Formats: sequence, structure tokens, C-alpha cells
Amino acid sequence: MGDIRKEILALLDKYGTDTKRALRENKKLEYLYALAPLRENLLEWYDFQKDGRLLQIGADFGALTGLFLDRCVSVTVADEAEEALEVVKARYPEAGNLTCICRKASEYAEDAEASKTELYDYVTILGTWNVSESMEGQIESAKKLLAPGGVLLAAACNRFGIKYFAGTKADEVTVTKRELESMLPGGCFYYPMPDYRLPGEIYSDAYLPKKGDLTGALALYDYPKYLLMDVGAAYDAVCGDGQFDNFANSFLVVWKKGV
Repeated sequence: MGDIRKEILALLDKYGTDTKRALRENKKLEYLYALAPLRENLLEWYDFQKDGRLLQIGADFGALTGLFLDRCVSVTVADEAEEALEVVKARYPEAGNLTCICRKASEYAEDAEASKTELYDYVTILGTWNVSESMEGQIESAKKLLAPGGVLLAAACNRFGIKYFAGTKADEVTVTKRELESMLPGGCFYYPMPDYRLPGEIYSDAYLPKKGDLTGALALYDYPKYLLMDVGAAYDAVCGDGQFDNFANSFLVVWKKGV
């Protein structure tokens, strides 16, 4: 990860804000995940309060930080690695509403709870899970950092996602829908396709794909060269049986803290 951060910093130094050119001339999956404008599709549609204060847990190369800076009055990025924060600072050097803090979210939450300050209208954990801590513990820390009525936006890889059964490497931290429902009761579930990193379509429980909708789903970006199954047929099967929500590749959950 450290080497990739150095490479991303080098790209930013060379290309500045022209990330499209950087990606055209430097083809690497990690670069795509870090710099692709498609990353913003995950929450571009979401109606943030313009005067909202947002905490982004995990730097994630600043992939969605630009969107947050445009939509919210202030954005704080918390990451325990100073090198990760350097990428964010390099990517948005003129952002007057950006603050970076080098802290573990759990420690930050404990301090905020004790002082009753630094509470946010939005907290995001968008695939930036700490592998050394339980997901449940990280979600509880995020909840502590939310003001009453605040919103947690969490994205994670589905342990039972079709593309992972087909041979794609999953994230180190995965979860099932049932597990997320128990950690975020009452949350609204969304299903980014092909996944939360580079979503082209986002389904919800209000509209799930039907049999045939995903038959021609392409093997994109991180799919292995040789698939272990017919992905289109698998999607047909789960959609036809009304179980797409359990086998979608990833989840986005919007959870609101009670007043």
C-alpha cells in the first residue's frame, strides 16, 4: 500500500487534476480505483445538506473527497497513516473546507464521546475498513461520531457476491447482508453494480433487477481472465428467485442516528 501511495503522489505531481489523462497513460487497476471519476457514482446522487459537516473515515486516495468537498460545508478525513493523508492533501491543495487528522477512528470516537464535541452530520466508511478491528466495532465508533439525526454511509464487499464465487479476489473485510442488517438496523440498503468502487448502476430494495436484466453483465476491470462460472446465468438464477440482494457484489447502507 505504501508503494502505491508513492506512485499516486507521483501521478498527481505529474498530471495535477487531469486524472483522465493520468489514467489513459498509466494503466493499472490500483490507479483506476484511486483516480477514476467513476468512483463518485457511488454517492453522486445522494442529497447532502449543503451546511452539513462530514467525516470521512479512511483516506482512500481522496477518491470521493472531492465530491464531499463540493457538497458539504466542511470535510474531515481521518486516517491513521500520515502517508495516506498526504495523497488527499496533494489532490485537493486549495480546498479551504478540508481538514486531515492522523487518528484511528476508534480513538477519535472515544475522545469525541468524552468531550461531547466534534460530532458530524455525516460519517462515511466506504470500503475503508481496518483489518485489525471488527467491523461491528468500527461501525459503533462511527455512530459515536454522529450528531443526533446524523447519517452513516457505509459500503462493503458482500462475502456471497456472485463475482467472488466466479473467482474475483474479494476485499480483506467482507460481510453478508444479514450481518450488516444486525449492525445497522433500519438502514436503507443499496446494491452498486458491478461493485461499490466503480458503480455503473445502483439498485435498491425499491427496485431490484429482474431475471434477464443482468444476463449480459460484462466481466469488468478486476474479473479474472477465466471465470469459474457463467456469471450471467448466475445472476439470472438469483434474480429469478428474488435473491439478488443476498448475492449482489457489494452493499451501500444509509443509516440514520436517532435523535
